[in-house]
Amino acid sequence: MLKRFKNIKWTVLLTHLLVTLGYPVAKAVTAEQHKLLVFSDVLTIIGCILLIAGVVYALILHGDFDIAGYTVKRGLPRQNKQTYDAYRKDRRQKREDAFNYPLFLGVVYLAVSAFIAYVLL
Repeated sequence: MLKRFKNIKWTVLLTHLLVTLGYPVAKAVTAEQHKLLVFSDVLTIIGCILLIAGVVYALILHGDFDIAGYTVKRGLPRQNKQTYDAYRKDRRQKREDAFNYPLFLGVVYLAVSAFIAYVLL
């Protein structure tokens, strides 16, 4: 798990941060009262959504949907018809180079939201 942190691409992480923090910041700026509380609430919702997406992506990175992906790719026209073992080997290499940004950001956002809620109380 920790060895995957070396696979972080900082430009991708920055892009994910900008996109996912856009809505909470916009809601906090447009709120009339309790701006930090609104930011914390929206950040909790975004964090939970990212956490769910991260769990699904972790299943994909684990290889649980390889047979479904192989079946879909095999059915597409003009695709290279390779064996399932070759497909799994190709996918394994791509999975080793991947980092689960949604899961990481979901955990970070929930921690930040809990910290903000703790400071407000």
